[in-house]
Amino acid sequence: MAVPVDMLVGEKLLGSYTVVVLEHLAQGWQPTVMPLNAIVTNYRLTLKPYKKKYQPATLPSHFMRRVMLTTRGGYNCIELTVRTEHALYLMLSTGRLDDLYHDLNAMVTPPPRFRFDDKVAQEDIKRLVQFLEKQREPINPIND
Repeated sequence: MAVPVDMLVGEKLLGSYTVVVLEHLAQGWQPTVMPLNAIVTNYRLTLKPYKKKYQPATLPSHFMRRVMLTTRGGYNCIELTVRTEHALYLMLSTGRLDDLYHDLNAMVTPPPRFRFDDKVAQEDIKRLVQFLEKQREPINPIND
């Protein structure tokens, strides 16, 4: 099980999952091509693309507004709404969706001395959105 290297004192690993994000495109709801490693601790969710050149996005527990099981375009998924009002629709590539759902709901706010920087979390959300948008761009072999 993958563990973030910078675990805080009192932070415990709840679960590690391979997820894909569902996006609503012109042709309906589609899973993104790039799977993400989702590491859930009692304090945060870390989403990291398997390609090493991308930095992980860390979402502190207090940054999440809502976690709920839902269905989009026939896909069972988790709707994760964050403080910026972005919603991520996470689908497991393997494993039980209920396990991820329960782990996300078990997260707690860390003690005040271990507060995560909200500005960093907002920047991580922006980077994650940009990363997902890049996955949709057509590949142009002439310019690559």
